[in-house]
Amino acid sequence: MGLTVGTAQQTVASRTRRELSSRVSTGHVVMLLAGALGILLTLTVLRSADNTRPVLVAARDLAPGSVISEASVRVTQVHVGDAVLATLFGADQLAGLRGRVVTATVQAGELIARGAVSARDAHASTRLMSFPIARALAVGGSLATGDRVDVLAVDHNSGRAGYVLTDAEVVAVEGRSGGALSGASDDVTITLVVAPENAPELASAVDAGRVMLVRSTGAPALRDRQPFALSGSK
Repeated sequence: MGLTVGTAQQTVASRTRRELSSRVSTGHVVMLLAGALGILLTLTVLRSADNTRPVLVAARDLAPGSVISEASVRVTQVHVGDAVLATLFGADQLAGLRGRVVTATVQAGELIARGAVSARDAHASTRLMSFPIARALAVGGSLATGDRVDVLAVDHNSGRAGYVLTDAEVVAVEGRSGGALSGASDDVTITLVVAPENAPELASAVDAGRVMLVRSTGAPALRDRQPFALSGSK
């Protein structure tokens, strides 16, 4: 009888040890797996954070009409997706960017977007001209790069008005909102592509302060336009 009880107790104790050992082993495995998973996730995050791309940014303020050179840009690292990267210039694209024209103000340190730079060979051998104009006289300031405009001038001496420039391409539109501190009027600065023969008339009209812009994007070009010249200063 005593032998039977002793054997039973040994069997129970042995089974308890095996169960405890099994529980401890399972717990250790779970802990090890959790730790390994945590390390894997950490490495994945770090690898993703290190997946930056070298792109070009403005080394200084670039105004519309500026011609890009090596001194105009510098390289920085950014972490962006492919869709955003496609709108920027990579560090290896400097050679193709050199000599192209800025069409919108890019502040120092800003990423250079493709939309802020003229297309290759765009406006080759052409002239750009910028001038300020009251927002109300520039289609309410709603003009955008790529629009076409006609430039009207009014001769206050004769009361006549006429076109000094037609179907000109808008290269850039820069606005500034005036206020009590700045003392500036509510103007926009327009940059247009101009032909050599039109530049003097446009300059004269702008200087006289008699210019109004007409958006002509998509409209038929004016034909048989008679030259219009101001009779004198205001």
